[in-house]
Amino acid sequence: MSTHPPEHHESRHPTFKQYATIAIILFAITAVEFLIIVPEGLKGSGVVIAPLVALSAVKFAIVIMFYMHLKFDNRLLGSVFLTGLVLAFMAGGAVLALFGSFQPTPREFAAANAVAYTHLVEGDGHEEVELEHPVHEITSDGGTEMVVEEPTGGADLVAQGQAIFTGSGGCLACHAVEGIASGMLGPDLTHIGTDAATRKPETSAHDYITESIKEPEAFVATDVERANPGIMTSALTSSLSDADVEALVDFLLAQK
Repeated sequence: MSTHPPEHHESRHPTFKQYATIAIILFAITAVEFLIIVPEGLKGSGVVIAPLVALSAVKFAIVIMFYMHLKFDNRLLGSVFLTGLVLAFMAGGAVLALFGSFQPTPREFAAANAVAYTHLVEGDGHEEVELEHPVHEITSDGGTEMVVEEPTGGADLVAQGQAIFTGSGGCLACHAVEGIASGMLGPDLTHIGTDAATRKPETSAHDYITESIKEPEAFVATDVERANPGIMTSALTSSLSDADVEALVDFLLAQK
């Protein structure tokens, strides 16, 4: 009976010197990325996004090639990994292209009822002063009165609305509220509590926000950044109860 010595499988790994060099390179790339995003005026522009994507790709390639040892594995394993990676990037790119360039045609009712978004001003003679908080103009006893609508349900209902906004309602995925959410697909709602009163003629802030939640396709204000008709539909909010909607309205009215 003969015995055979155990087969020896040679495994290759980067040396300590290579690891140290790679770490320095990754640190340098990260420092460059940080310097790129510092200028406030360049945030979100293609001048910033393009180099960040390129640098991120370089860092990713270095990590998978050396720290994940893809460079030293069988080529079949590398091909399987890279194929999945390419498919994932293609799917992600398609989604970004869809929401970045697709401009749906407004429905007939929304197009017919859209109005420009303008701030109300209060003038005296030839002097016009823009109000600190644009508000809804209403008629009272034959005159004109300027009012700011406040939440009616108290702090508890506002807190409940915030929980719905950031939780079950899923609003934070598209909308931004300073210090609470940073969605970038829909309009920024940081000051919607005051802005809402100026969006639709003869409609209070409360009624406008309520309609925007229950029937977002009924009216789309123009000249509002990222207010694209057809993106938000009633199907997205159909699961909200009347109590949920009222809590959301109170929370949004509190955003001055």
